[in-house]
Amino acid sequence: MKKILSVILSLVLLVSLLSMTGCGKESPPASDSPPDISTQNPPTETETKSIMVYSGAGLRKPVEELGEMFKEKTGVEVQFTYGNCTQLINQILLVDKGDVFLPGDAEDVKVLREHDKIEAEKPLVYHVPILAVPQGNPADIKSLDDLKKPGIKIVLGDPETNPLGKLAENILTKKGIYEQVKPNVVARTATANEMFVYLEMKQVDASIIWEDNLVGNEKIEMVETSDLEKYIKRVPVATLKCSENPETAAQFMDFVSSSEGIDIWEKWGFKPIVGDE
Repeated sequence: MKKILSVILSLVLLVSLLSMTGCGKESPPASDSPPDISTQNPPTETETKSIMVYSGAGLRKPVEELGEMFKEKTGVEVQFTYGNCTQLINQILLVDKGDVFLPGDAEDVKVLREHDKIEAEKPLVYHVPILAVPQGNPADIKSLDDLKKPGIKIVLGDPETNPLGKLAENILTKKGIYEQVKPNVVARTATANEMFVYLEMKQVDASIIWEDNLVGNEKIEMVETSDLEKYIKRVPVATLKCSENPETAAQFMDFVSSSEGIDIWEKWGFKPIVGDE
C-alpha cells in the first residue's frame, strides 16, 4: 500500500511541475496592446490580371504577337475573341462586357459609338485590299476588268461570313461589273485561309484579299492596279465603356498604337497611319 501511495504522490508532483513550466515553454505575458505590424507588408489592391479584346479575324497575327508583348511588359494577359466585325459588335451589345475593340475598319467603331459603347479611339494602320493571283499570274490578269473574261476562274469570300467577300462584292458592284464577273466565281469561302489554298494550288486565276495576307507567302502575288485604292480601310483601336479595367484597357490601346506596337503591325504587312490622316 505504501508503494502505491508513493507512486501516486510522485505522479501528482510531476503533473504539478509540468503545469507550472508549460511543457518547458515559458508563456508570453498577457498584454492589452495590439500586435506590432510595423514589419508586415500592408495589404495591396488586387491587380488586374487579364483584359478581353474583341479583334477582327484578319488581324489575328499581329494582335496575338502584340498581346504576348503586352503580357511580358505588364503581366496582364490579353484574351482575344476573334470574328467578323458584325459578330463582334453584336456580342458586345449583347453581353456588355469586354475592354478593347480592334476591328478591321473604322466604320465599325461608329456603330458602337452610336450605342454609346466607345470610351476612346486611336487610328492604327491601313488595311489594303489587293487583286491577287497565283505566282506567275498564269491567266495574265492585269485589272479587275479581266475578271469578267470568259474562262477566268475566281474565288471570293462568302459575303455573309467573310469580310473580304462583302468587300469584293461591294467593289465589283460599284465598278459595274459584278454581274459579268459572277459566272466566273467558282468558289466562295468562309475564311481567307481557304481562299489562299485555291490560289496556291492554282485552282483559280484570281481573288481579292488583303495585302498583309501575302506576308511570308511565296505562292501568291499581287497585281499592281489602281482599281482598289479608294477601298483601303483604316484599322483603329478603341476602349469600351463597359470595361471593368479602364486603366489597363487604355494602357493596351497606347501600347498597340506606340512606335513599338506599329513596328509589329508593319512586320505583318500593315502600313501605319501617319499623323491625322
